[in-house]
Parts: sequence; structure tokens; C-alpha cells
Amino acid sequence: MARLNIRRGQSASASAVQERTAAATMPAEAPASAVAPSAPAAAAETEAVRKRRLPRTLDSFYDREFRWFYISMLGHMGSMNMQLVIRGLLAYALTESYATLGLVGLAGAVPQLFLSMFGGVIADRKPKKTVMQLGQLASLLNAAALAAAEFMGMMSIELLLISAALQGATMALMMPARQAMIPDVVAPDRLMNAVALNMAGMNSMRLFAPALGGFIVAAFGFGWGFTAMSLLYVVAIICMSQLTWRPASAPGAADQTFRQVAASSFADIGGGFRYIWRDHKMFVILSLAFATSAFGMPLQFLLPGYAADIFAENAEQGGAIAGTLLSVSAIGALVGAFALASIPERNRGWLFLVGGAILGLGIFLFAQADTKELALVTMVIFGLGSSFRMGLSQGLLHSYVEGEYRGRVMAVFMLQMSMMQFATFFVGIAAEAFGIRVVVACLGLILIATMGLAGALVPTVRRLQ
Repeated sequence: MARLNIRRGQSASASAVQERTAAATMPAEAPASAVAPSAPAAAAETEAVRKRRLPRTLDSFYDREFRWFYISMLGHMGSMNMQLVIRGLLAYALTESYATLGLVGLAGAVPQLFLSMFGGVIADRKPKKTVMQLGQLASLLNAAALAAAEFMGMMSIELLLISAALQGATMALMMPARQAMIPDVVAPDRLMNAVALNMAGMNSMRLFAPALGGFIVAAFGFGWGFTAMSLLYVVAIICMSQLTWRPASAPGAADQTFRQVAASSFADIGGGFRYIWRDHKMFVILSLAFATSAFGMPLQFLLPGYAADIFAENAEQGGAIAGTLLSVSAIGALVGAFALASIPERNRGWLFLVGGAILGLGIFLFAQADTKELALVTMVIFGLGSSFRMGLSQGLLHSYVEGEYRGRVMAVFMLQMSMMQFATFFVGIAAEAFGIRVVVACLGLILIATMGLAGALVPTVRRLQ
């Protein structure tokens, strides 16, 4: 099928935005001459689009590239969110240990810690679509191998740890490219809307995928759960193939081979860290993102064991409850994401702090819940805060970062995944010593205090728009 290739310039002029918007709405079969219409024609088409316009919340779906990117993301994140329940539940079923559950998270965190910055360099130096396709293929093979091992009766905690480490390495090298792709698939004036819709899609997968994963395990077993994950990766790969191939963004990167990229990686990584250090906005946003990850997100990794201990009679029942809790948290996250897609781009620094505090409140209240029904209510609050935390931090980074450093900055941002998994490991150890509910309550209180102190003592975050 013929494709429409649209050049996404960085000009902020009104005429450029009009031309870009008009081009994004043309059919895929449009001739090349139609890509750059005259100014009157572009204005007329733009006005016609506005007359049949979707709600402002859905603006980015006018971009064909974003639609394919979005569907690919749904498949990928659906599989990852199923994995959150299936792998965690399997680890707990094999060992009945919170420490081992945390160790599985740690196995995925260590490769991310050491490889994420290399992933950022690759995102700046190599075509992002190519990087994404290779990463999705590796994830598919990983999930398929786990399915085969389970069906053949060869599953063990050691194999699960190896799989987690390989998946962590894949994530580290692939995810910076995915995060950095968003400005390539939408017009500049739709960037925050695209980030928020991307978050909404991720949260919709949090709504359905964990519950689906828990249901499949309860009804058919772990092997079919890993099989379902594999099929979702196939969807992601097919949709990613529909995106237009674009060369790397960094100056001089087009002529570099992978070997040359590897040889210059350490210098490029150092340049990325120096940029973050000298740009105070980048430093503040990333610091708060790391704090909210470390204190706010371990709960979701420990939830299968928590649900089995507090709300269920066995591990299988705990898996279904954990999937339900994560899915309900996605309701709050969806509300938050659609709110972010609709609101004007101002006072986002304050909203970031409020979102972190809401996340802490949800965690603290969850630890006080004595019944599954009360826990479900608190998970809505947890999801709302989590959505604001993730969406605003990512949107602020995209808004303020310089283009040539985007991949490396997003790689540092993705290091928070390692941070939350390291934190999960230590929270798991603390839970065995002091009790899971006490530790979870403390995490919520620490997060609320951190957001309050940042609002009082760091004027930079208050001024972020």
C-alpha cells in the first residue's frame, strides 16, 4: 500500500502547523504533489478538518503515524502488563517468598541499570523504528520460550530469573527509542496531547491486561498466559512495521555503523549526563521522577504476594485478585490521562507535585484497607496519582529537552524502572522483617512528604509550565 511520507519540521510558524495538520488528514493514496499544498489550500483543508474535528482530547489521532504507533504500543504494553501478574504470581507460587518475588524484579533491574544509557545512545544514533522492531522480536522470543518451558514441565525459578534478566536487557536497549519516537509521529503542537494519549493507552492495558492474565492463569495455566503474551507481541511487531522509516536524529549519525556507535557510546553517555547536570529543569524533573518511582511503584510488583497473603486463600486466587486490583487502578489512571490530554499546558510543575502526593495517599490508604472492596477504592486513587506522575514527568521532559539529547534523556528517565525494581527488592526484604502492610504504609507517607518538601524548597518545579 502506498504511504504518505510527511516531513515534520520544527518551525513554530502558523503556516507550517496548518500545512502539517492538513497533510496528516490526507488519505494514504494521495499523490506526492499533495503533500505540500499551497497556503490557501492548506488553510481551507485545515478549516474543513476543524468542522468535523474530534474532541480536543483525541487530536493526535489525526496523525496516521501516531495511530499505528499507538496500536503497536497497546500490543506491547498489554503483554508487559500481563507479565507483571503472570511472572510475579509464578515466582510466588514456586517459592512463597516475598524476597524471591523482589529478586525477580531485581534480575530485570540490573541489566536496565547498566544498559539503559546505551539504549539512549542507540536511540539518538540509529533509526528508532529499527531499534523497536529488534526489541519487540526479542521480547516475543522470550515469552515464547517461557510458554514452551511451562508446557514441557521445565519451569523453574532459575529459568524465570534468566528470562527476567533478558527482558530487562531488551527493555533497556529498546524503550528509550520508543519514548523518543513520540515527537516523530505527531505534529509539534500536539506533543503533550500525544504523550497523554500514550499514557491513556498504557493505562487501558493496565486496566484489562492484568485481569486477563490472572484469568488465563486461573482458567488454563501459566503456559497459556505466556502464549497470550507472545501473540500480543506479534500484534506490536506488525503495527510497528507500518511506520515510516526515519534516519537517526543526532548530527552525523546517519553514516555511523553499530560498531562505531558502540565505540563512541561512553563519550555520548558522558555528554548526556553533562547536559542533564547543567540544565536545572532536566535535573529537577528527573530527580522527582526517580523519587516517585522508588517510593510509589514497588507496590504493583509486590501485589501478587500481597493479595495472596491478605485477601486470598492461595496463590492462584491471589493472582486473580491482584489482576483485579491492578485493573481497577487503571480506571483512575485513565481518568488522569484523559484529564492531562484535555487541559492547557500550564502549571504542570504544580500538577506533577500534586500527582505524586495523590499517589502517596493512595498507597497509604491501601495499606489500611482490611477488605478487598476497600482496597479496590484505594487503587483508583493510586492509579490517578500514578498517571499524573508518569504523564507529566514525560511530557515536561519532551517539552524542555534539546532534540539531539532526547534519546539519552529518555534513557535516564527509563532508569526509574530499574530504580523501582531495586526498591522492590529492598521493600520485599523489609516486608519479611516488619510486615508488608507496615512497609507499604511507610512508602506512602514518605512519598507525600517528598512532594511537600519539593514544592516548598524547589522553586524550579513550581515554575514549570
